[in-house]
Amino acid sequence: MVTKDQINQTNSMKTFKISLFALIIFTGFFCTKDNAPEILEVRSVVGDYYVSPSGDDSNPGTDSLPWRTIQKAAITVAVGKIVVIRSGSYDEYVTISNGGTDENNRIIFFSETLHGARCRGFKIQGGYVTIDGFDVEAVGSTNWVGIRVTGASFVDVLNCFVHECPTGGINIGGARDVRVVDNIIEHNGQWGINLIGSNGLIEGNEISRTVQHHPKGHEPGFSGADADGMRIFGDNHIIRGNIVKDIGDPSDNGNIDPHVDCIQTWDGYTNSQPLMTNTIIEGNFFSVKHKTGKGIVIDANRGNACHHLMIRNNVFEFSDIGIGAYTGEFHDIFVYNNVFKATIGESSWGTSVSFKNVINYALLNNITVDCHPEHRHIEGGTGVVDYNLAWNSDGSTHSMLPALQANELDGINPQFVTYTGNHGENNYHLSKSSPAINTALTLEDVLNDFDGITRPQGTGYDRGAFEYHDDK
Repeated sequence: MVTKDQINQTNSMKTFKISLFALIIFTGFFCTKDNAPEILEVRSVVGDYYVSPSGDDSNPGTDSLPWRTIQKAAITVAVGKIVVIRSGSYDEYVTISNGGTDENNRIIFFSETLHGARCRGFKIQGGYVTIDGFDVEAVGSTNWVGIRVTGASFVDVLNCFVHECPTGGINIGGARDVRVVDNIIEHNGQWGINLIGSNGLIEGNEISRTVQHHPKGHEPGFSGADADGMRIFGDNHIIRGNIVKDIGDPSDNGNIDPHVDCIQTWDGYTNSQPLMTNTIIEGNFFSVKHKTGKGIVIDANRGNACHHLMIRNNVFEFSDIGIGAYTGEFHDIFVYNNVFKATIGESSWGTSVSFKNVINYALLNNITVDCHPEHRHIEGGTGVVDYNLAWNSDGSTHSMLPALQANELDGINPQFVTYTGNHGENNYHLSKSSPAINTALTLEDVLNDFDGITRPQGTGYDRGAFEYHDDK
């Protein structure tokens, strides 16, 4: 049985997620709504109010006499109460204006069966609200985004399936301390998650198949040509343990000429939080096949500086650029222990990192594979590059700017457990004989690896996102 304390403990719910994602990713299997068996998890929780398709809004909202609509519950629910919504279809876009008062007195909307309660979406205007486990598909005629958090803080969006929303999956606007955790966000228009605010936590989500032109259309007055995973604005965020894959899929007719970025930020939102700063991006798996596909793209050309980004222990599979910070003002960007993989022979650029005039950068302990024609391109600025490993699987030569440093390995096979060269099929854990083991620089900012394994396991740090250990 799920208790209120267990629902509220979102931080402890996530500690095992990174190793689970590693298992899913590197066996070549992705569990999504399309390919998962239709077995819905019934979750037991004692509610204060109940909603059912067989209910009536004139009822008292009890277990035996539930309400009919989620909106009735949203209007009525008091501070610190749990609303349990039973399986079925609710043809409504729910506005939640009531809110809780603190972490121990949240208002909670809980789908009794995981993804069993299906609705058109939520607009959350009250703080200390949790929505957990819903199937959300926006209509498009009046409500275009699946879940909106509008200025409300301390909101949790957990375990939802958000799909086929024409102008975005989950949108957090001008809020702080919002947690978006363990959601499946699939085939939405323009972007999966849009976050504007501060102190956000985006963790354990799977974002896939974002499309430039959704078949349901665009919101009136909307402009944009993207098919992004996430758009992140504001400061002090944590982006951890997410999967972003198959966005901007070229086989989808809605992708005519999309800009495809797993994470994008820019300083175009002049009336709210500017571009992403003071943010940790760690333990994510980014895989994008479109020829314009990029991992993280930052544009800071309107007078705001992007600064203090910690990018560590991620896997980037891309076509064009892994991390791009080349238009605007940047400082203090640290890129540690990542794996970057492009594809030999593609028409896109395929470089791991493209920086221009970044002040105080660090590019250390990374592995770059099949990047072409240039494994990195850093112009101007100030910083340090070393202890990286670069390799092309076909034995071809490549360039890098700056040139090879004293402690770097070039043209050396990192000896991954499995490497086919195709996106989504590679196991980037290190085999026992890998030259990346025990040869990296010790970094106090990288205490663990992608799987959460403590560094070091041997006599020194390992290069790349995974620390070798005998019992892996």
